[in-house]
Amino acid sequence: MRSKRIPGWAQVLGTAAAALAFLLVYELAVYRVPLQQIFLPCSYWSDEVIYSKQLAAVVRCGAPQGYFGFNESHAASGTFAAWGPAVFFVYALPGLFLRGQNAFLWCNLLFVVAGWTFFARAARLNGKQQAVFAAALAAFNAPIRYVFSAMQEPLHYALVLAVLGCGILARRDKSRAAWGALCLLCAVATLVRPYEAVLWLYPLALAWHDRRRIAVCVAGGAVSLGGTLVLMSKFYAPYFFTNVDMTPVQELLHGHPIEALKDVVHKLMGALQTVGQTILTDFAQRSGGYYLLFFLLLCIVLACLAWDARRQRPVFWKGCAAATSGIVFLALMLMYRPGEGSRHTLILDLLLLASLLLENRRPAAATAAVSVLLALTGVLSLAKGYGLPRYSEAWDNEVQQVQAALEKSQAAVDSEDPWDHTAAYAFLDEVHCGLLYGVPDGMGIQFDENSYLEDAANPVYARYVFTSAGSNTAARLTADGWSVLYESEKCVLYERTR
Repeated sequence: MRSKRIPGWAQVLGTAAAALAFLLVYELAVYRVPLQQIFLPCSYWSDEVIYSKQLAAVVRCGAPQGYFGFNESHAASGTFAAWGPAVFFVYALPGLFLRGQNAFLWCNLLFVVAGWTFFARAARLNGKQQAVFAAALAAFNAPIRYVFSAMQEPLHYALVLAVLGCGILARRDKSRAAWGALCLLCAVATLVRPYEAVLWLYPLALAWHDRRRIAVCVAGGAVSLGGTLVLMSKFYAPYFFTNVDMTPVQELLHGHPIEALKDVVHKLMGALQTVGQTILTDFAQRSGGYYLLFFLLLCIVLACLAWDARRQRPVFWKGCAAATSGIVFLALMLMYRPGEGSRHTLILDLLLLASLLLENRRPAAATAAVSVLLALTGVLSLAKGYGLPRYSEAWDNEVQQVQAALEKSQAAVDSEDPWDHTAAYAFLDEVHCGLLYGVPDGMGIQFDENSYLEDAANPVYARYVFTSAGSNTAARLTADGWSVLYESEKCVLYERTR
């Protein structure tokens, strides 16, 4: 008699199809924008332009031909802005096949479905358990919103879920291949986002009694962390502001441990006070909040961890998740501004939720139910203020006209100087950032604050500048002899004349 057991490949395809269907149905039900109607040039998230155009430059040219940066700056080596180039080469793997204006979005969707499927199959989650996972994500909302964007958070969701999946296989099946893949994933995660070096805790914990593997973890972690520090120092364009505060490290390296400790304590206390005020405000105004969600999940995981440890039940995955989340959160508080660090906790939310699902399935279901209830009552309202950009024919025509003007100008440029293949954008001016999607693939983009461009003492190296008619930037460029390459009600595009 033939077995009625579903083949493994069919289970994988079924899980992937279910995950994809959930994401697509959720997006349509909540945001009411059909997938094919999502139009990133209408989005107000300016970071999406930087990510999208750098990916397009890698896919088309191997690297941007112009400089990506801020206030006419660029990396010491190469032409990438912050978070590059490693993250864009990872995106370029599927990006070679997923082309077009929404390529980053398609890559995000692929990454999340792949990560979800791998984790679910490795953990042998059944339909009900995956439904719990989906219900919790639906209540959280923000993680799903990022999937349908040109932001890089979904890549990190996928990496975290893949790390868990490989860890499960390595621990349960004693698979050397899974443990090796786990180390590789940790190295990739570290290279694309420095604080994810903490994920090396997973292979280290799994190899605790094997000296050889411990040595591999230490060496791999050191090399990947060193690599990401080199990338940050040499291949990242500096921000408008100091995005990463390395003051305590510098003080320690200069032989001032007491001053370094004082600086850490002072910065940590200030950051935690800001986070506490943010949580209280969000809760009082029933507006949700990233930190509120993170601490809710962390408290649940810690409570289950203490309960299970006392009764000698499994705590491995909760322990790793709690330790990883705590270290990353403290790193965010010490090195980032609290406002900048908040969205990074969404990655930790998925890690904590998945760990509950692995060891405490009933509490995980209860957490999902409570999250849905909080979302329905408006306490956990991470959907507030979010929306998806819908297609606009007027904006599409405008982007195409900008692209045509720049392509015609670039065809006449006979120069290998990256600045001659760079367009500057008057950030905080009235001109919409979505018009930058008209910058031809391969060109660089500078995000220059309007106050920077208005000051005639500040040099402008970029060949082109986007601004609005009647702005102080436009007045400065006109006075300096720049010519108008393209003009409409939405923007004025200037070209430097030599």
